[in-house]
Amino acid sequence: MNKWVSLVGGLIGGYAFLKTPLEGSFLSGLNPVVDGLGIIAMLVFSAALIYTGVRDMIQK
Repeated sequence: MNKWVSLVGGLIGGYAFLKTPLEGSFLSGLNPVVDGLGIIAMLVFSAALIYTGVRDMIQK
């Protein structure tokens, strides 16, 4: 159960990186980096969720 919560938390964190407004702050130069990290995090954690779901289905 804890692995599911951790993976969903990572997925939500990646979404938060994508939706973080950085315009008008001193971090506005890092906007492409933060967007890239958000996309990578969402891809990795969603792939891990799919993998663990399929693996758990096959094992039962």
